[in-house]
Amino acid sequence: MKRLITSILIIVLIFPAASLADLPDISGLTYDELVQLKDAINLAIWNSEEWQEVTVPPGLWKIGEDIPEGHWNLRLAAKHDITYVWYIEQPNELGEPFAKGTKYKNQQIATEDWNAFGNEYIHSVDFDMKAGWYFYCEKSIIFTPYTGKPDLGFK
Repeated sequence: MKRLITSILIIVLIFPAASLADLPDISGLTYDELVQLKDAINLAIWNSEEWQEVTVPPGLWKIGEDIPEGHWNLRLAAKHDITYVWYIEQPNELGEPFAKGTKYKNQQIATEDWNAFGNEYIHSVDFDMKAGWYFYCEKSIIFTPYTGKPDLGFK
């Protein structure tokens, strides 16, 4: 929540002072009103033309060439499925994410309808991807721009 408000304030400070008169004053809003405003801003972002949702097929993809560098949220494209995704510095000679001594991040993700043995699974993961690194997946993955950590509701 604080990150969202800070981001909004930074954006506001970038514009000339004349444009500040057009922005609403949010200093008097209650907590509930601020949460409603945040939800409305997120909806507007998701409905904007700049918002993109791209399905990446299985394979090894180079960041900065195949996938744009940036902070991405990832989730499975299929229904009732589970897989691992890998963000790796360098693949092995076979193009697999298992190169000895390389830096990597990986995460198992499952669709929301996945249920096995009563376990709970993560449904999405975010990676801040840098050019020159690689992304590997064995199943189709949906990439969406990262919009920040979820609000957990703490005051």
